[in-house]
Amino acid sequence: MKRKPVPPAPPSLDRIWTVRDAAPLVPEPEDDCCRRLVERAAVPDRGTASAWLVFLAALGVVDDADSGYARVRSDPGRAALADAFRENVFLVTEVLAALEDTESRTPADVFEAVRERVPRWERSKRDNWAAFWTDRVQRRLDWAVLLGLAERDDDGYRKSE
Repeated sequence: MKRKPVPPAPPSLDRIWTVRDAAPLVPEPEDDCCRRLVERAAVPDRGTASAWLVFLAALGVVDDADSGYARVRSDPGRAALADAFRENVFLVTEVLAALEDTESRTPADVFEAVRERVPRWERSKRDNWAAFWTDRVQRRLDWAVLLGLAERDDDGYRKSE
């Protein structure tokens, strides 16, 4: 299953481990885990903490079990994180495919390339869905840069060489 929530990309991958280490070793319910992330990892609020939990589960560094979330005791490298990001986060494959040409593309350009992949129900639940999803595309692009799948320059984003 592909996950949708993606928190804003941090300046370095170290933030993944800081947030992951705030998750419990023994599964706890989402509300308890969110509280831990806010208190122990300086995540700003419960909504952002929830996005982090779902995202870290997609990366394979937090386990999402029936009984709740728990941290995984392994530290995959950047390449493994990038593979998990590409395989388990909704719209990442399409976002990266939109960067296939050699020219840089803005988040708005990439959104236009993938907008038809946004589920119909997502479009109907908010008036500003295009702006909302352009932001979600930009988050995916920023994480792609952090994970070595894309590069950023003055004109936008392009696929890593």
